Amino acid sequence: MLRLHFTVEDLARVRVEVLGPLAETSLGLWNLQRRDAKALFGGWRARTGPLVTGDGPHTARFLGSPAGGLVDLFTLVGAAGCLAEGLERLAGAPADRLCEEFDVCAGTGRVPARWLAGLAVADRRSVQRLTRALRDCHRVAVAPYWGSIRHHLDGEVARQGRLMVGGGVTALLDGMRPMAVWKPPVLEVPDYRPVVHPAADYHLGGRPLVLAPSVFCGPVPQLFAGPRADSVVMVYPALRDPVDAAALWAPPADARRAGAPVPPALAALLGSTRAVVLCVIADHPACTTTQLSRRAGISPASASEHAATLRGAGLTRLTRERKYALHSLTRLGAVLLDGTGSDGHGEGGGEGGGQVIGRAASRR
Repeated sequence: MLRLHFTVEDLARVRVEVLGPLAETSLGLWNLQRRDAKALFGGWRARTGPLVTGDGPHTARFLGSPAGGLVDLFTLVGAAGCLAEGLERLAGAPADRLCEEFDVCAGTGRVPARWLAGLAVADRRSVQRLTRALRDCHRVAVAPYWGSIRHHLDGEVARQGRLMVGGGVTALLDGMRPMAVWKPPVLEVPDYRPVVHPAADYHLGGRPLVLAPSVFCGPVPQLFAGPRADSVVMVYPALRDPVDAAALWAPPADARRAGAPVPPALAALLGSTRAVVLCVIADHPACTTTQLSRRAGISPASASEHAATLRGAGLTRLTRERKYALHSLTRLGAVLLDGTGSDGHGEGGGEGGGQVIGRAASRR
């Protein structure tokens, strides 16, 4: 159990932010070692595990091992829009800050590979080797899917923003059920089992709270609060639906890229305008009818009509959040767009392979 205590001033400082590709790479390496949530990650793990080679397995076990704890790159590096920016911040971080963050391994009992041992004293050669390993891991584990991941995370931030506009930050915190329960002025995370923050009660102490959605985090939010960090980061799972997972993990060679032309066969099947509407919904998850009409270049009435037809065919679905009606793709729609057939990419698949896979990871 974790109880996060808020003052009135703390509530005013809460924000939602995507941390970027370096954070997703770090969390992805942790996820790759897990054996839970097969419906969400089974296919991705099976394809990705064998591709993580060289220093990758050592890096994965060091940053987020099933032995316990996650190395905190999040408060050290902060939000970084591209991988190069995040790695540059990591490589240039002050030695004492690096030592603080990497010291988390000492409390978990795990022994890193020999080349990683230099991180405990912020040896620059070890830090540079770590950044190269992270770049290689990102290339095979995250980069092929980053366009879809970013769209998904942006959709989550937009959803949270609508909650805040409609009901303030208390509506945002209340909307985190069931993974966290808002009992003013305390946010409870029932399944949290801390390693670095052993006390159940945590006070922000005037630092802003950053709620950071992540595709690879899960199923329990993770708290990162370095002693000298400017903010407290709570990473929480933003991928909870196997249908969404099927769209994210479609094989890269077949996956549509945002803004790509509508496939001629799809236009012939559905009609050109309806095909455009389907592709817009795929590229912009959780969009409203107004957003759909603007991106498809048609009137709101026409967008609503075409969306209703697609929904009746089982290709899209409509969910409601307060006063907003949000369009998203179904698994059938994802299969139709990707042309992969019903191969179970979002329904389990293998555990993941290679040298990285381990037992279910414990939480920080």
